[in-house]
Amino acid sequence: MARSYPAPAELSELSLQSSWAGAPDPADTFDPWAFDDRMATYRELLTATNSWQQFGIDNRRNPLWGLMFQHQWQFDTDRLGLDCRKTRRIDPDAGWGFGNYTLSVVPWLGAVAAGVVPDRDLAAAPADGRFEYIGGGTTSVRIVPPVYEPGVAAWRDYFAAVNGFDGGDDEPLRMKLWAAHKVCLDVASAKLRSISPAPYSDLELMFLQGWCRMVDYLWAAAWPTDFDFMSEYGLDVLPDQLLVDSTRGLPPRVRGNVRNVIGLADLPDRRYRFNLALWRRAMRTRSARRRVLPMLDAIFNPSMDNAGDILRLLGYLARP
Repeated sequence: MARSYPAPAELSELSLQSSWAGAPDPADTFDPWAFDDRMATYRELLTATNSWQQFGIDNRRNPLWGLMFQHQWQFDTDRLGLDCRKTRRIDPDAGWGFGNYTLSVVPWLGAVAAGVVPDRDLAAAPADGRFEYIGGGTTSVRIVPPVYEPGVAAWRDYFAAVNGFDGGDDEPLRMKLWAAHKVCLDVASAKLRSISPAPYSDLELMFLQGWCRMVDYLWAAAWPTDFDFMSEYGLDVLPDQLLVDSTRGLPPRVRGNVRNVIGLADLPDRRYRFNLALWRRAMRTRSARRRVLPMLDAIFNPSMDNAGDILRLLGYLARP
């Protein structure tokens, strides 16, 4: 008999619904090169972490929704492989697919280590690819390269914290999630800054590299990733097509966001680290983090219209 996977009713209005409903129940082997297997694993993690409805009867407050939303966008826009929508197979050499691997397989291993979900065999990546992946097989023979071990440990800590979550203030939990997220994405980001863009464009690779940096800003602010927040603020700011040679043709709001992300990719490392340090300082207080949307706008789109928010941001920065 098929398992029950409670979810918000509003999911039926999103493209994510087909992945949520259509993904198979977990099998004996987790094949991370099958898009549906990655989505099934996300669904398994979402369901397992709401065992006593601490995130709501329909699981809408679960912060793991952000990972599933992001992966669906990657699939819908051909960023997981140029024929992924046709074959539903993720290209192991696709940069976005590699980045998501660190945020799907590694969290799953952390959940296994925390006892949240049962272990399964893990299908290995095809040989001779340009990215390093975790060796396949069961836990007794699985090879986890050292670069992934901190991420597995950080996600284990997150899932252990979920077990103690009482359904109240979720910001401490989100901080743990983002800490684990950053450890994993740093692994991907370091590699993605040295690869060839083919078969994608230079502009698309710059967008991916910049997105890894933009996520650092979200990490520092413990950006909410529950269903409602993602539905309201995470669906209309990213391009619904691959970037080729310019941002022309994108809706104005999306075009502005894409240009800001590419601008981050263009920054020298030292300047980027300095700017991020200032942002982290400004985001030290809960009051600042609660105003993350206007604060981000003040940084990336300064104008007379948001002059008041710029002053508030400077105030957060100057606090002792």
